[in-house]
Amino acid sequence: MKEHGDVLMPNYQTHLAGGAITFAAVLVCIVPYTQPPVLTAGEWLLFALAGSLFPDIDIKSKGQKYFYWLVLLLLLILTYTKRFIPLAIISIVATIPLISKHRGLFHRAWFVIAAPLITWQILSVYYPPIKTALLLDMIFFIAGALSHLWLDMGLKKMIRI
Repeated sequence: MKEHGDVLMPNYQTHLAGGAITFAAVLVCIVPYTQPPVLTAGEWLLFALAGSLFPDIDIKSKGQKYFYWLVLLLLLILTYTKRFIPLAIISIVATIPLISKHRGLFHRAWFVIAAPLITWQILSVYYPPIKTALLLDMIFFIAGALSHLWLDMGLKKMIRI
């Protein structure tokens, strides 16, 4: 944790630990219903960890670094496959963190819930056979992102609109 004024602020390791704990808690709740293979549980862990770093993509951070590496990879793949409309959309969306203020949009509970669900809805149209798997990935991403907000602000501030 680092000091920010008179408040201790979590660093990326603390957020990753929070994401891992949140992953375990959600996994315990859904295992009786899903009985996932180990590889699937590993996938969910990655989504929870990505979610735990996500709210800090609006500042120079590990989350932002990983986000832009992923964006670069997607843009290269879309360019190679000549899928220019998704390329343009991702390019525009990728600029949002650069023009957002820290602890603004990306630190709102409604946003860290809505953005992954909208992404899931869009991807479900293009990849219907994996719609359920994508939804579970997004649930773990959202849980990780909410753990970030909780660590940063506490539960009371986290649920403000």
